[in-house]
Amino acid sequence: MNKMKILHFGTLDVKAGGPAMSTYLTLLGLQHRGVDTTLAMYLAHTEQTLIGNDVPVCFCQKPWENTFAYSSTLKNELSAIDDIDIYHAQGIWQYPTYALVDIARKKNKPYLITPRGMLYPQDINKSKPLLKKLSLNLRLRKDLNNAACVHVTCEEEMQHCRTLGITAPIAIIPNPVEIKDYKSHDNNNVFRVGYLGRFSKRKNIELLLYSFAELKLQDAELVLIGSGDNDYEEFLRAECKRLGLKRVIFTGFLSGEEKDKVLASLSIVVMPSEFENLGNVILEGLVRGIPCIATKGTPWKDLDDYNCGWWIDYSQEAVTKAIAEAYSTDKALLRAMGENGKRLMSEKYSVEAVSQKMLLLYEWITHKGVKPDFVYE
Repeated sequence: MNKMKILHFGTLDVKAGGPAMSTYLTLLGLQHRGVDTTLAMYLAHTEQTLIGNDVPVCFCQKPWENTFAYSSTLKNELSAIDDIDIYHAQGIWQYPTYALVDIARKKNKPYLITPRGMLYPQDINKSKPLLKKLSLNLRLRKDLNNAACVHVTCEEEMQHCRTLGITAPIAIIPNPVEIKDYKSHDNNNVFRVGYLGRFSKRKNIELLLYSFAELKLQDAELVLIGSGDNDYEEFLRAECKRLGLKRVIFTGFLSGEEKDKVLASLSIVVMPSEFENLGNVILEGLVRGIPCIATKGTPWKDLDDYNCGWWIDYSQEAVTKAIAEAYSTDKALLRAMGENGKRLMSEKYSVEAVSQKMLLLYEWITHKGVKPDFVYE
């Protein structure tokens, strides 16, 4: 029996953070299940590091510009990859998704689109909203509705798709996380609050600064892991100076053992975003046995259901209150909450669990299996 062959377009660039990691782990899991997976991605303008080397990658010539990511050679490059059963686009708004859809139609093959949270109203409105709405009306909505399936990571993201008039089947499959033994916590009796991810205004990292300024916690540190918008980072540093915060650590971008070492020292992980379609920072925390705090603009009700953190309103007051509660929680209880988080990750978010769902989805699309219960028509 021939292997099913899937072509994704996305990125494995380590600086892309969560999207690169989830794409890599999903494709790796599919490979272990006997699916022939290939990722097409642009060559970077500068030197880049891939998040892993165990997934076949087809590098395409870099685009003329980065906003729309147009390349006159991309369609020919994608078309030259033969015998594809399903085309799977990661992300929207940029040219590669449209190119992949055009190739799928030309070859009379099914395609999927993973919006990656880009259809949340907050994301649409954060930059170039008129251009995005024009793109949606002129083509993107039609492409989404003609897809064999749209893949989202949570029910809330599905509802936003439906509100925008997306009528195609929608599969809810979370991003995967690698389950392995991580180094146990070593924080030398210092309560460390951590943020991990891209620095951008919509992440609202300043809420953590204001909480620390208000609480004046003894023996506590705030660790900010990541990089991104340089102007925003300068704003955060200036706010630290203005507020007189002495125990805020900016680590810069970390990966591999460096990242693991810093994460191992954290007492809690906080994601203060107003909205996220998933939020890999929570995955990164829970898989290491670290209790987490996330807002209700994110799909992390599991934090309450599994007693592994705090799922709170999006407000400065709620963030401050949750950090204070975590600080006053007995260490043994925090460790128990961390173990609950690891159990959650193993049961619902492991590479094995996610790749099995993705395989069932692909089999249904290619008429080799029944419709999975996580697909909504």
